[in-house]
Amino acid sequence: MKAIIYNSFWIILEKICFAGAGIISAMYVARYLGPDNFGTLNYLVSIIALILPFIQLGSDNILFNRIAKKPLSGMTLMIASLRIKFILFLFFSIGLFIWASQTLPADKTKILVILLISSFFTLRDIYKLYYDATLASKINLVINNTALVIFVGLNLAFVHFQLDLTWFAGSVAVRTLLPYLVRKVIFSRGHMAKRYARQKPLKLKYLKFYNIYLLKVGLPLAVSGLAIVIYTRIDQIMLAKFIGYHAVGLYSAAMAISQGWVLVPMALITSFMSLIAGERDPQNANGRIRLLYMLTLALSVPVIIIISLFNKEIIWLVYGEAYMASAAILPICALTSLCSVLGTISYRIIIMHAGYRFMAMKMPIVALLNVGLNYHFIPLFGITGAALSTLCSEAISLFLLNAMFKKGLVTNHLFGAYKSIPALIIEVKNHVKSNRQTSH
Repeated sequence: MKAIIYNSFWIILEKICFAGAGIISAMYVARYLGPDNFGTLNYLVSIIALILPFIQLGSDNILFNRIAKKPLSGMTLMIASLRIKFILFLFFSIGLFIWASQTLPADKTKILVILLISSFFTLRDIYKLYYDATLASKINLVINNTALVIFVGLNLAFVHFQLDLTWFAGSVAVRTLLPYLVRKVIFSRGHMAKRYARQKPLKLKYLKFYNIYLLKVGLPLAVSGLAIVIYTRIDQIMLAKFIGYHAVGLYSAAMAISQGWVLVPMALITSFMSLIAGERDPQNANGRIRLLYMLTLALSVPVIIIISLFNKEIIWLVYGEAYMASAAILPICALTSLCSVLGTISYRIIIMHAGYRFMAMKMPIVALLNVGLNYHFIPLFGITGAALSTLCSEAISLFLLNAMFKKGLVTNHLFGAYKSIPALIIEVKNHVKSNRQTSH
């Protein structure tokens, strides 16, 4: 438990820095760009997000669980995944570029290419996953925050010199390139990398075996991953279609704030899941899952209340008068973010129990539901319709559809989260007692 607390501290510190820097950057960049340009940037990011699940093949969750249980085996699978990711990236990127060149203006196509390059570095950065899975998140903290400072500095400089949208897309690429390069160098010099290097080189037939394994296990996850992207990004794409980029900018502004606080519980989830994945006693694992749900709720509910009470003040402070229409949907987006965080825990638990086929069936249903709701509500209610559609989809996914997995395995943990409170109190008392003994 101490390892989790220590690792969570570094992850949470990293996420707080990310959120703080994001708010500072948004206060200047989003105001400078205005809702139209801000909406254009988020629209193009959403378009790229549609191809990423077929490139990742759900490998993040597969690799995380393998590394947490068997680091050396996980490293082998991790290295093998790079080749197949590269091939898939080329295939889908060429297709997306052909589409963009036929449908988008030249300036937007150029921005799309830059954002594609940025996503390439993100896909190659498997080392961040390794450090999270091995409870070494302090390394990620230092690297990511250094890159973040450079990213924010670049954006502020671009605002000062009044540069166009292309330059801001370029800063996104820098933000992903620098952490990838630094982590790769550190990893290659680390103890586990040297230990892995002493092993015999992986034969071609075994490399093919790992690739086949990733495809076999990953394709259902790719389908569910695409569905997740559809129901989290389709609102922005459909807003651009029905109303325009200005509406996308307003909607994205509210989503950015509502998701800012999510970084803290997500950090907790990252640390807890490494321990839960490696737990051999089912009873202990179940207890920790309930505790994770309880801690997530305890962290999230107060934030949602504050966002709901001070929605107008928050939007005005961060974005200014041009974005005030976003205030109306901010409480809805905050509730959606809570459902999304709880859904992330549920997703990881389902994957731990090999529920790949279940996810492959469930997520397309949620995606189609969200598309239908957005198609109906956006023309009627604008950005409010988009926010309500996504909230309904998240809630149905979390409570109704997850209840169908293994006779309510996931929802039983969620609704039984309160049972972890006595164990949490005991754990806190033991931790305080241990600290007092150490100090004496």
